Amino acid sequence: MKQHPRFFCNLTTERKPWTNLNFGGGTDSDDFNFAVVGDRSGRPVRGVFEDALKKINQLNPDFVMSVGDFIPGGCMEDMSETFFRKQWAYFEDILKECEPPFFRVPGNHDIVGEPIPEFPDVAELTKRLWIEQFGMDYYSFVFKDVLFICLNSMVGWHEIGKEQLQWALDTLHRHRDVRWTMIFMHDPKTWLSENFAILEKELYLRNYTVFAGDIHQYTRYRRQGRNYYMLGLTGSESQHAGIPARGVPFGEFQQLAWVSFKNDIPKVTIMALDGIYYDDVVTIPKLTWLTPRYFQGDKQISAREADLLEAKGLQIHREIGEYEL
Repeated sequence: MKQHPRFFCNLTTERKPWTNLNFGGGTDSDDFNFAVVGDRSGRPVRGVFEDALKKINQLNPDFVMSVGDFIPGGCMEDMSETFFRKQWAYFEDILKECEPPFFRVPGNHDIVGEPIPEFPDVAELTKRLWIEQFGMDYYSFVFKDVLFICLNSMVGWHEIGKEQLQWALDTLHRHRDVRWTMIFMHDPKTWLSENFAILEKELYLRNYTVFAGDIHQYTRYRRQGRNYYMLGLTGSESQHAGIPARGVPFGEFQQLAWVSFKNDIPKVTIMALDGIYYDDVVTIPKLTWLTPRYFQGDKQISAREADLLEAKGLQIHREIGEYEL
């Protein structure tokens, strides 16, 4: 099928990290919708991700984004290439049921960040298998004047690395005038890394939103007056192995994120596979006593800084207690 005239990507590898380019929607309007799936793996629950894909097809978004962890990965009994290949073949067979384009982002079960002492070659193996199948482990594209940056946060543990950082900075410089920037990665702990702090500084004077996963517990955060989303379960178990998901108040429920771009602003709705919720169903003020302390380091800005940013035409979210006044 002919490529969408408002999709642009300069990725030249033969293999691509997306399934197809059969975007839904028209080309004249700037409005569009896309879904985001959370973690499938790290103890996948059979049939749930498959059900999510069926419901995505029913909702018919323009495309689908992800935050990684598609396969279970290795185990101490088997870290062989054959074992990994079987898992990828199984997942890619499931993914054939997804009708809209599906954009892959690597998680720690897909690419091992650092060598494991007992299996020193597994990090290189998993990275090689990803590149062989999907061409690149980080990439960007523009759709309807919105920049999407997909990062590999598995460069070491909780990092993006200097080479990827420079690529991301260059990408932002090439696309200075887009109406919004969307960032996707797997590990939210990367938000506290040195390299990501440099990237955040570059993002500060533009409209942007960040998505991650990994913890199996949905939470919305505020950093620099912007929305950062840690998506929860789309097929995986809760963060506690063998313990059922504890439900909406804990951010542990099977879910999709639905992002609707209308009038130049993205609106995020969290859709449980058995219901629909607003994106503030779990936020830091509601979850402080449950959340690891390293996620409480939101970068607060003063009311004056918020006013200055809004004067530049940027959208800043204001909540009671959010600012240092």
